[in-house]
Amino acid sequence: MVRVSGRARRLQSSPSQRGMTSKQKRISRVIVHREKELDKRVVELGNARAEAQRVEHAVKREEERIALATAERDAMKAHAVSAADWREANEWLDSRRRSHAVVTKELERANEHVEAKQAHVLDARRALKGVELYETRLKQAEARAEDKADQKLQDELARSRAGQKRSEP
Repeated sequence: MVRVSGRARRLQSSPSQRGMTSKQKRISRVIVHREKELDKRVVELGNARAEAQRVEHAVKREEERIALATAERDAMKAHAVSAADWREANEWLDSRRRSHAVVTKELERANEHVEAKQAHVLDARRALKGVELYETRLKQAEARAEDKADQKLQDELARSRAGQKRSEP
């Protein structure tokens, strides 16, 4: 039975992270987390928009019902109707107007909810971009350090060769 150490197992399990430092790995995990959070916030925004659209349709339906109730009541003016029928038509129109007011308030709340969800999406996007920017800067700093180390090694090799050439004659 071959025993594999934890470090070797981690290196085998994620080939994309094989050459990464622990700091880069942590940043990579944070980016994955931020991407998931952004996706979740986008879905929430989509749901909020769908709800706002549903409420908008309800407002339009109530407006149509108000128009219909008003037309029916106005049609009653043309011929003689009982006071009870007239009162009933007025009550129906008032009922439609109250329903319209309720649905309009619901639409306002739904639009405010959409705006809040948009702000959450922007916050999540900003957080993701911040971590991605940090990752980019970290990689650039590590590349500069690696280049500097390579240059130092090249300089040392050149000096040692120059020293060998001087000592040969």
